[in-house]
Amino acid sequence: MRPVQKHIGTASGRLEAQLEVIDVAFLRATSYAREAIGAEGIDVMFVDAPNDALPEWKVGGATFNPYFILVSLDPGFTLQSQKIEATLVHEYHHAMRWRTTEFGADLAQLLVSEGLAQLFEEECLGERPFYSDADISQSEIEAANVELHAQPFDQGKWFFGAKDVTKHFGYTYGYRLCKNYSMYVEKGASELLDVSSKDVLKHSLDGRSPQQ
Repeated sequence: MRPVQKHIGTASGRLEAQLEVIDVAFLRATSYAREAIGAEGIDVMFVDAPNDALPEWKVGGATFNPYFILVSLDPGFTLQSQKIEATLVHEYHHAMRWRTTEFGADLAQLLVSEGLAQLFEEECLGERPFYSDADISQSEIEAANVELHAQPFDQGKWFFGAKDVTKHFGYTYGYRLCKNYSMYVEKGASELLDVSSKDVLKHSLDGRSPQQ
């Protein structure tokens, strides 16, 4: 098994006070992900990037490919280890899923990939992320279902909000779809790394309502 390597951008000097909390979160998240989903061969870069961090957590994550994760931090606040850990396990699930099956070529695939990553957060930390619980409407769900395989699709609209779409809609809807499927097959996110979006949606949409 190849290593998971941590890199910290320290040129600004603003992350120096956060090094201990970063290290604790990295060790915990990486240990769990290596054991649960075989995470390996990944470079994780922590950077001073407040504008790319979630305002609610002061931490943000992005998986650029199956082997590189970027974690954006806002050093203007005292960072919480649990938020960094949750971000990391979420991105680790993305990285390893990307190696085994389709990841985000359309809205359907991205809903399932994001839903499973949130379930992995819940599995690891014992609680679901706040963005899995947005107040989404049935009309939004119906509109998304029409565009599941449309090309091109607007990721920003469905996941980060737009005039007619609730912020975090895609995360909440994806979580519901995957939670429904997870309960049906009685498997956690660590056991569903390579499940296809087709299988998840077939169960969760064909004559069944997403689990609330």
